[in-house]
Amino acid sequence: MKYSYHWLKELSGTKKSPDQLAKLLMMHAFEVESVEKFPHGLSDIVIGEVAALAPHPNADRLRVATVCTGKDAEHTIVCGAPNIEAGQKVAVALPGTVLPGGMEIGEAKLRGVLSQGMICSERELGLGENHEGILVLPEDAPTGALFAKHYKLDDSILDIKILPDRGSDALSYEGMAREIAALDGHAPRFDEKPRKIVKIPAYNRAPKVLLADKKACSRYVGLSFQGVKINESPLWLKLKLFLSGLRPINNVVDATNYLMLLTGQPMHAFDADKISGPVSVRFAKKNEKLTLLSGATIKLHPEDLVIADAKKALALAGVMGGNLSAVTPETENIFLEIAVFDPATVRRTKMRHGLPTDASYRFERGLDPNLPTDALREAAMLLTSLTGGKLMGLRDVYPKAVKPWKIRLSLERVEEMLGTKVPLFEAVQYLALLGLKVKKMADRNILEVTVPTRRPDLLDEWDLIEEIGRMRGYEKIPALAPILPLTPREPAPGKTFERALKTYLADSGFDEIMTYSFYAVKDAEAARLPADKHLVLENPLSPEHSWLRLSLSPTMLRKVRENLRYQEAFSCFEYGSVFRAAGKSETPSERKEVLLASVIEKSEEKGSAFFALKGSVAAMLEKLGCQDASFERLTPEHVYLTAAMLHPTRSAVIKSGDKVIGLMGELHPSVAKSFGLPEGRVALAGFQVEALSELQKETPLFTPLQKFPSVFRDVSLTFPKTVIVGAAESVIRKAGEPLLRSLELFDIYEQEGEKSLAFHLAFGAEDRTLTAEEADQAMQAIVSHIHTELQGYLRA
Repeated sequence: MKYSYHWLKELSGTKKSPDQLAKLLMMHAFEVESVEKFPHGLSDIVIGEVAALAPHPNADRLRVATVCTGKDAEHTIVCGAPNIEAGQKVAVALPGTVLPGGMEIGEAKLRGVLSQGMICSERELGLGENHEGILVLPEDAPTGALFAKHYKLDDSILDIKILPDRGSDALSYEGMAREIAALDGHAPRFDEKPRKIVKIPAYNRAPKVLLADKKACSRYVGLSFQGVKINESPLWLKLKLFLSGLRPINNVVDATNYLMLLTGQPMHAFDADKISGPVSVRFAKKNEKLTLLSGATIKLHPEDLVIADAKKALALAGVMGGNLSAVTPETENIFLEIAVFDPATVRRTKMRHGLPTDASYRFERGLDPNLPTDALREAAMLLTSLTGGKLMGLRDVYPKAVKPWKIRLSLERVEEMLGTKVPLFEAVQYLALLGLKVKKMADRNILEVTVPTRRPDLLDEWDLIEEIGRMRGYEKIPALAPILPLTPREPAPGKTFERALKTYLADSGFDEIMTYSFYAVKDAEAARLPADKHLVLENPLSPEHSWLRLSLSPTMLRKVRENLRYQEAFSCFEYGSVFRAAGKSETPSERKEVLLASVIEKSEEKGSAFFALKGSVAAMLEKLGCQDASFERLTPEHVYLTAAMLHPTRSAVIKSGDKVIGLMGELHPSVAKSFGLPEGRVALAGFQVEALSELQKETPLFTPLQKFPSVFRDVSLTFPKTVIVGAAESVIRKAGEPLLRSLELFDIYEQEGEKSLAFHLAFGAEDRTLTAEEADQAMQAIVSHIHTELQGYLRA
């Protein structure tokens, strides 16, 4: 939430500068994201007084004003505003002034009369949309004073991130001012004593209120006002909203927004003449529709909470009002809603319809059910003052009143948890400054603390200890090593392997990415993943995050596209969970997977992406201790979830022995196009972590260095084109036992119907140096097996 420094200072009484205040809050568990000067652009605007007004000699619609802007400073200004009158206080832009819109004011002749400046409207000052007349200031505005300084527009805006646990009290100026005053060591400046009871006429004219679900709406207050006049708000109110980032609309709406900022209680005003019968808080009916204030018409869900009358839905509870009952310039009677709605219900409605509002932001974090008691009194006084209306009735439906609760606090436990002794008077002072009532018990080490309902985050002794530590300042707690034996914990199952694998991949040039565990329906469709295998979220963060991921590929490909903006070639990986739906009687499954991606440069030839990644995969498997890894062509008989996203001929099934441990391949051209990726440059390799970890189950045996030299041979073998490299390597290894130490493919040549594979072979024995004859015999055995098993032959 954005807070005006001057308004916080006014309510809290702090003497700290904006930067000092930001540091104070950050040191006591509030996240201040920024402190910025308010960009009003009104530094040179001065307050002037229209001393005299005369008709323009050459134009009926223009008048010539003599404007005083200080002692002995008078200016002739030609003005065409219909509302200008002598004696008014106005905002004046003198020659040389640059307005917020970029217009520079200078002297100019208008129809023959020299004009020495301009009297400004709201729009010209950037304070609103009204430009039908000039902005008329209050009579007590000091002539000659700088406009921005007098109205405290030389302000700083503190952007403070309020965490959900403090949403019930700190999302308001009074709540934040209360916190600042406590940290400063004094009471806030605003009056926290119960305000006077609102007087209700003997005949209560407010419509009756019916609660269909007391959990969904724990309290509903309605105020009826008669004879209101919808006008512009006074300048002080407009500026309060303006500094807090809200747009002034009219005196009724502005009053509700002002009170929401001040107290944290959202309010909504209905045109009372458009309400038929009692007001009910209920869930939407089947196929019911509602046209919102924004003009959009939505189809309501049966779990949407609505405010309705006897005939129709009037508003989406806690989110946005309806257009049919909106306050307009013709409104004469209003019904003001001050309610407390269930946070989960409001949040689901907001997400379902994509309608984040200032009201829903507060309701979904939970409100103090006793807050309307004070808010209704403020609302009654402010609205009668601003609109000239009269309060004609009040309804307060509060089925189950929430009362303050008591917690017993042990000072010994405080010392035990914070690691430092906190004196009794100090602990009492901290809690009292926060507005908690503290009572000393017979045992001086025990305190009974009464927690106000605005602090639902304080539920037990541990919460109070946290508040004492926060108020004292965690930086003041000495850092002492615990006097305890520290026994190393056994690592969680799989964590050791996870760290080792991530470290190896990072050392091999792969960058790790971390993405959300969910994606959009369109991502699943683009990746050719089956819809029926996905788990669908009932309450997603947004439509873009509605399905739990079945594969790491869609989110990986999104990140690949983003990174291609900055670099041409790179490699990355993700280690994370994937989820799969099951039958009605089965539990959905979750498992860990690792996905590798390789992107080659534009200059590389087609097919290189697959082989570049294949080399990295082979090295990884060897590092994991897999000595019998093989790559088999991916065929239609291989039915795997992610197979459809891979290229039909540049893809492979990865095996360890006869067990499939992963898939890899170049991205299918249509999938690449769907994700906005270049064709032929991206390859993926995916593995189930469980299958990879099983490769490391046995402790690797130490193999000593060879005592005797190897005998090397190069061989070129010709095969039918259908034979894959993995099959040839497997036959060579088997036929060359026990003398074949290693083989390495170094060339592939394809011609019509055939392919030639060239290998480096190394032969050796552990107890002697091989003779050339022994190496030749091993070569002959290899050629013989190649011919028998794969119909291959030695290339001439």
